Amino acid sequence: MTTCFVIGPIGNRFAPVGEPARQAYEDSLQVFEDIIQAACQRVGIEPIRADQIAVAGEITEQVFRHIYEDEIVIADVSGGNPNVMYELGLRHTTGKLTIQIGEFGQLPFDVNTIRTIQFSRSPRGINDARMELERALQAGMLEGQDQLTAARIWNDLQDGSADSILVNVATGSGAEVLGAEDGPGLLDMLGGIEESMTAMQESATSIAEAIEVIGMATEVAGAEMQDATRANVSNLTRLSLISKYASEIGRPSERLESSAADFGDRMESINGGVVAMLSLIESSSEENRPEGAEDFLEQLIGLAESSREGMEGLNSFGTAAEGLGSLSRQLRGPGKRISSAVESMRRAMAQVDQWERAARTLQAKL
Repeated sequence: MTTCFVIGPIGNRFAPVGEPARQAYEDSLQVFEDIIQAACQRVGIEPIRADQIAVAGEITEQVFRHIYEDEIVIADVSGGNPNVMYELGLRHTTGKLTIQIGEFGQLPFDVNTIRTIQFSRSPRGINDARMELERALQAGMLEGQDQLTAARIWNDLQDGSADSILVNVATGSGAEVLGAEDGPGLLDMLGGIEESMTAMQESATSIAEAIEVIGMATEVAGAEMQDATRANVSNLTRLSLISKYASEIGRPSERLESSAADFGDRMESINGGVVAMLSLIESSSEENRPEGAEDFLEQLIGLAESSREGMEGLNSFGTAAEGLGSLSRQLRGPGKRISSAVESMRRAMAQVDQWERAARTLQAKL
C-alpha cells in the first residue's frame, strides 16, 4: 500500500475548550478527517499523522522517517505553523510527491508560489477541497511531480555541479528570471506588474459598480414583493415581478462574473513576478534597493484595500445568490454568475491579502 504521511498543526486535544491550542486541534482534525482522510481512502491510501503513530520510540525521529521515506506527504499549511513549515522544507529536499492544502487567507507567504489546494470551512468548501485533493493524488501517483527548487539544488549539491546549482537558484520558486537571457529585466517586470495591477483596479471598480446596480435592483424588488404579499396577489403576478428582477440583474451579473474572472486571471499571471519583486526588495541592501520599491509596495497595499472594499459588498450576495434559483428558473443564471464571481474573488483575495501582508512588513523595514 502507498504510504502517506500528513503534516499539519496538531494543537492539544486536552486543552480547555475555547483555548487556542484546543481550537487548533479541532480545526486540524476537521481538515484531516473531512478532507485528507476522505480523499485518501477514495484512492486506496491510508494516511497517518504524527499523533497517530503507535510505535514506541522518539516521536521526532519517527516523524522525520515518515517525511523522508513515505511516497506521499500532504501538508496542511494553514496559519504557517513553524513546525509544519520546517517539516515541509525537509520534505521538499526529497523530490517526492508533496501536496499542500491550506485555508483561504491563512497561507504563509513563504510557500504561496507552490500550488496549494485552498479551502473554506463551509460544507461546500470542504467537499470541493476533498475532490480537488483526490484528483491531485490520482495525478501525482500516475505522473509524479516536478522537482521544486530545493530538491534540484539538493541533488545538484550531491552531484557537485556548481553551474547547475546557479541555474536552479536563478530559475527557482516559479518566479520570473530577473536578468536571464530570454527573461524579463527588472524594468520589464515592473512595467508588466504595474499594467496588470492597474487593470485589476479597474476590475475591482467594475465589480463595485455591478454590485451597486444589483443591490439597488434587489432593494426595489424586495419592496415590491413585500407589497405583493400584503396585497395577497396571485402567484402569476409574483412571477412577473421575479421576471422583471431577473431581467434587471442579468447584465450586471454577467459584468460581475466577467470582472471577477479577469481580476483572478491577472492576479495569477503576475503572482510569480510580484513574489520575485518582494523577495528582491527584502534581500537588497538600502543602497542596492530597486528604484521605485516604495511605490511598488504602496501600490500593492492600495490594490488590496480597494479590492477588499469590493469583496465586502460581494460577500453579502454570496449566500443570497445560492437561493435565487429556488425562487424561479429565471434567477438561476444570475444566481450562478454571482456565486461564480464570489468564488473567483475569494480565491484571488487570499493571494492579494498575502501580497499586502508581505508589503506592509517590508514597508516597516524600509
